[in-house]
Amino acid sequence: MNARFGSLMPAAVLRTLSKAYSLGLTFIDSPSAAKSMLCADGLRRHRFRRLLHPFSFRPTVADRDVVMQNIVRGECVGGNVPRSAGFIVDAGGYIGDTAAVFLSRYPSATCLVYEPSSNSELAAINLKPYGSRAVVKQAMVSREHGRYQIVEVGTGSKVFSMDGDEGALQVSTMDEVLRQSPTGRIDILKLDIEGAEYDILRPPTPWLASVQCVVIELHGEAAHRDIPGWLRDAGFAIERHRSMLFCNRPLS
Repeated sequence: MNARFGSLMPAAVLRTLSKAYSLGLTFIDSPSAAKSMLCADGLRRHRFRRLLHPFSFRPTVADRDVVMQNIVRGECVGGNVPRSAGFIVDAGGYIGDTAAVFLSRYPSATCLVYEPSSNSELAAINLKPYGSRAVVKQAMVSREHGRYQIVEVGTGSKVFSMDGDEGALQVSTMDEVLRQSPTGRIDILKLDIEGAEYDILRPPTPWLASVQCVVIELHGEAAHRDIPGWLRDAGFAIERHRSMLFCNRPLS
């Protein structure tokens, strides 16, 4: 659906048509998955053309949306991504949808997945067939250590600072994440962390020199205003594909 035609239509109508289009693509990819999205309940597991292994999702709007967006439509790899990748970090992994796409596209890669909510349990189930190439952590990525708690709301869980230690989330800084790479580099860093990307990417970010590609969904006016400039200043070329920015360093 082209942008000119879309601009003439009410937003609600456009969203409805977009979802119908995505459901149609899902039916072509996996008829049983499309049927489950329409009328099934409980956890369902289906095969998709883009993935090496079957994938499970629940009959919720949030699960259906990420399956259609990332697995069926491939939006998480719809822009410019590296031809090869060895170490991938998925911050905001939800149920493992993007990680499954990355691991299927790059069969020799390892993907480190951070998801602070209980959705990490389903991510672990979905990524178990990939063996040691997938590492799922129920933890959040942050600029610095602190005590945080989470309020879970679909894919948009919110994290807040807290005073005590009971129920505090596990936190990893980007320096700690980077130290887990066997090469000292991150080939692809995907960030979909509900606004926390602003603080993580706010300069200075010396660790960013060790990242080849950043795939990011921005949240909030400040993020849309400032982050693209920060990434360009750090040496990245940026292109947009739907809701995602694909930021790459020129190959030397």
